Amino acid sequence: MVGKAYDCVANPLGAVRFLFDKVTGQGPIDGHSSDWGVHPLFSKTVLEDGALSQVPEINAGPLDTIPIHSLVRFRGMVQDMFNVDYYVGAYKDGDVWRTTKYSDVAVVPPCSEANMRIWDRRPLYCVPVPGENLWVKNAFNLRDSQIPVSPANGDASMNQKRAREEFRMNIEDMDTDLLETNEGPAENKRSCRGATTSNGEAKSPSLEPHDLNIPLGEKNLVPCVVKIYDGLDADLKLNDIVEFFGVLTFDPELTRHHAFMGEILDGVQEAFLDEDISSQLPASKVPRLHSIFHRKLSRDNLFRAMPRNAPECIDLDAFNRSSFAELRTSLVARLTEIFGGDGLAAEYLLLHLLSRVHARVEPMAVGKLSLNIVESSASREGVFLPATMVSQAIAALLPRSHLMPLSLEFLNEKPIAPRKNYSSNRLVTGDLQLAEGTHLMLDETALKSGQLTEIGLQNVQFLKNLMEWQKVEYDFEFYKMEMPADVPVLVLSTARSRLFPADVVLPLRPTLNFSSNLSPDLVAKWRTYLGAARAGDHTIDPSIQKILEEDLVTARQEDRSIGPEVFHRWLTMARLLSVSYGESTLSLERWQMVRELERRLAERLRVC
Repeated sequence: MVGKAYDCVANPLGAVRFLFDKVTGQGPIDGHSSDWGVHPLFSKTVLEDGALSQVPEINAGPLDTIPIHSLVRFRGMVQDMFNVDYYVGAYKDGDVWRTTKYSDVAVVPPCSEANMRIWDRRPLYCVPVPGENLWVKNAFNLRDSQIPVSPANGDASMNQKRAREEFRMNIEDMDTDLLETNEGPAENKRSCRGATTSNGEAKSPSLEPHDLNIPLGEKNLVPCVVKIYDGLDADLKLNDIVEFFGVLTFDPELTRHHAFMGEILDGVQEAFLDEDISSQLPASKVPRLHSIFHRKLSRDNLFRAMPRNAPECIDLDAFNRSSFAELRTSLVARLTEIFGGDGLAAEYLLLHLLSRVHARVEPMAVGKLSLNIVESSASREGVFLPATMVSQAIAALLPRSHLMPLSLEFLNEKPIAPRKNYSSNRLVTGDLQLAEGTHLMLDETALKSGQLTEIGLQNVQFLKNLMEWQKVEYDFEFYKMEMPADVPVLVLSTARSRLFPADVVLPLRPTLNFSSNLSPDLVAKWRTYLGAARAGDHTIDPSIQKILEEDLVTARQEDRSIGPEVFHRWLTMARLLSVSYGESTLSLERWQMVRELERRLAERLRVC
């Protein structure tokens, strides 16, 4: 029996060329880039035929351990989108057509416009998912996916590693004398590039670590320039979380090529030498991934995309109302212990964790439920609930979360909203450039008396707009643009927050010691329960809609201070309470539960 003529994992470029040769053998190639069956082949091999465990993830281990030109994975957030990059996608070598698709640089015979095909690709600057919690990283990190170095290929791997180290040293030590030397192309061969200034790192000096735009100050994480082919970027937008599968490249020729491009390039190639921002990022710090296919990891399909051996990979379809109710009861009981026996706080925190923006009626973001937990009178013998304790509990339950200490130093240091830097033509990230579903906790207990600078006042306004309207203002220097967000915000303060008015203000009333431990036996089920509940649909049956309207009218007659914002909050809570029980329609029982929760909260606020 004859085996495969290609290996999609170890030699993806070989598989691409095999399919290309198969197509070009049937006739002349088209002037535009086409698929040749590459996308379905790799997608089926990786996701359906069990090869996922063999594909290493860029941030799961040292980058030097991954062979170049192998198939890799990168799970990250689209932080910036660059201009289209033009490149020589195919050229004629004698009577045979060859392709350079999914590659950076190819050494080819002297070529002319008639014997080339100029195609385009879209570079994206992607960073590891901001605020992604450790249990998600572990779930996607398949231990057997790191390709081992066998004795047969050990020397080659060491040579690759040595070449990378030497490349880094050359980049850092390169001076202008080297750039002015006249080094011609190899005899009868030259580097034929049909791109913009694609991938020529030597033109600009190595960037400092902070210039790599790693989010939230996280360290030891590798960003990536992902190049998308065949228009597959059409469904991607800024701040999307995506898992890319493609070819990892690391080619020292990128720098050498760019350094001597004036001696090498012909007129056709020079026509494409425009600004290519991705080429200014050093490959020694920002690897290139030529994406063959990708899948978006939205909040609703994250658990379905997890490897099957992950503890959190539970069949969402197996959840029923009974299992929802059981998990809800156990989770509320655990949250009650975390809050020192305050069951009301546990109920509101659960609804807050389930909240999401499911519609927009400008300027309102329908579905959000921000929460302000106040513990000024909750202290017993001077002991307060630590913000880190609440943050750690949330991090153990949600895929993405971030604790932001609101000290004067933090607020005054730098803008927390993204802004465009036109000198580098890049989007400079901020702490509020987050993917949808990322939980943000503001620790106002860290705020001491002092003066906010202009930057500090601006940052406070950014946070207020996020809480109230679920929008973040991006500064493009010549204009500002409000980008929609979906980031639940929890404020912990020692008095009712005046800076950040929340939808719900909850004074904490503990009766026991605060507890920080979560049951390891149930935490994986709680995570999946929260994911399934957030993804649940919900409607209001016409039969109960009239009852709600009458109840709201009665409430308004009894208390004239009740306005539309209160009605909106009650309806939001009713929806969240229903999905927390696994119910898709609002029942009278759940509506009455909301009214009871609000009654208890009102009583607590009156004695504050």
